[in-house]
Amino acid sequence: METFMPPKAPRVGDGASKQVEARIRRAQFGDGYSQRSGDGLNALTATVPLRWGALSVAQADAIEAFFEARRGYEAFLYTLPASLLGERKWIVTSWSRTADLDDVHSITATFEQVFDL
Repeated sequence: METFMPPKAPRVGDGASKQVEARIRRAQFGDGYSQRSGDGLNALTATVPLRWGALSVAQADAIEAFFEARRGYEAFLYTLPASLLGERKWIVTSWSRTADLDDVHSITATFEQVFDL
């Protein structure tokens, strides 16, 4: 499995946040009573938007080429900055690239945690 090692760390102060979703199973009964349980062993999944700013064209090309090579479905390893989570498996199904100046670019990508074997 590939490890994502971008040429530059993302800027954590630029809105890096972790969103966690709990998948649950729920059985609803009469009188408002319900039972809940976690949906499988990995019932908590994280989504993290990251932004790389002030990239050279070559740096932006390298990041974008890594995402394109995974085609949105192949998982890779990455350790998020600022200890939001340790090294985990991720996929990136969407990203955007902006030319801030002629030779200065930025990339924003949404990392989705996966639990492949």
